[in-house]
Amino acid sequence: MLHDRNSAAPPPPAEERSEPVPVGAFDARKLSKALSSKIVGQQAAVDAVVRAISIAHVGATDPTRPLANILLVGPTGVGKTELVRRVAAELRSGPDDLCRIDMNALAQEHYAASFSGAPPGYAGSKESFTLFDKNTVEGDPYTPGIVLFDEVEKADPTVLRALLQVLDNGELRLANGQQKISFRNSYVFLTSNLGSAAVAERRRSRVRQLTDRVRIDRPHHGHHLVQRALEKFFDPEFFNRIDETVILDEFDEQTAEQVTRLEIELITTRLARRGVDVDVDDSAVALLQRRGFDPVYGARGLRRTIRNVLADPVAAAVLNLRPVGTQPLALQARAVGDQIQVKKVP
Repeated sequence: MLHDRNSAAPPPPAEERSEPVPVGAFDARKLSKALSSKIVGQQAAVDAVVRAISIAHVGATDPTRPLANILLVGPTGVGKTELVRRVAAELRSGPDDLCRIDMNALAQEHYAASFSGAPPGYAGSKESFTLFDKNTVEGDPYTPGIVLFDEVEKADPTVLRALLQVLDNGELRLANGQQKISFRNSYVFLTSNLGSAAVAERRRSRVRQLTDRVRIDRPHHGHHLVQRALEKFFDPEFFNRIDETVILDEFDEQTAEQVTRLEIELITTRLARRGVDVDVDDSAVALLQRRGFDPVYGARGLRRTIRNVLADPVAAAVLNLRPVGTQPLALQARAVGDQIQVKKVP
């Protein structure tokens, strides 16, 4: 019952525009480029998000529902949550300017009350406490709200059923009956790791390894496993309220190299603010990718390796060469055997 999956044929390209985009106007191509620069190897997910924002921007959405309900599914560490944070950075004031609900914390039935507040007769019913930040959810006439339900499959089924009115009607009436929160000016994102265990098991199998070598059926069989897991877990009425379901791909070698360079850039940028210029050569990049790349763990595995293999010797060099002060320091990192050596640039 998965509808509008990323396996569908891509839409026809829009007519090219020769004149520049007016200042302040929405530019779908610019948004796509900005998201793709941070979320690598997931063009289908980027296209789905840009498509949803474009449809909402021209006013073609149902005014009685959220601007878009998008379900992002894929293995851990492939960029599901980060994509939503990048959308917030482009549409709002920053990557953390969104209402994020960690569904891990709602694993019991009674936590459904944390959405609409305690029912009458219970402590806190008059105050109508809720997990949602109303201002962030509702946005304003110029800025849409962004809501993220992270790892939605971890919540109790009763909690998921409490979401149905939000996804369908775009409103959440609080338990006291006097207040409500509108999601009709919000983009609602849901993320899930369903199917990741089956994909990881297949990835580790010898048959899969042989299949990958000849590049047969990659990554479509993984999508099929995720699709079956989704259809088994979610009720049909839940899927009927999702506008688009996107299955993100696990990383390949090319994507792993891009992610490695992005993570290294993040570290070097942080160090540059402290007056430390670190040049990481290609041999070090190749070593970090080889030691840290695991399709099962995605970018998080690479991040751990970069922290232990690169950041640690860089920190030791900085503390040794510049124990105090903030004078500029130039370092070079290169691979020597199975380790990274950091030296001062003369």
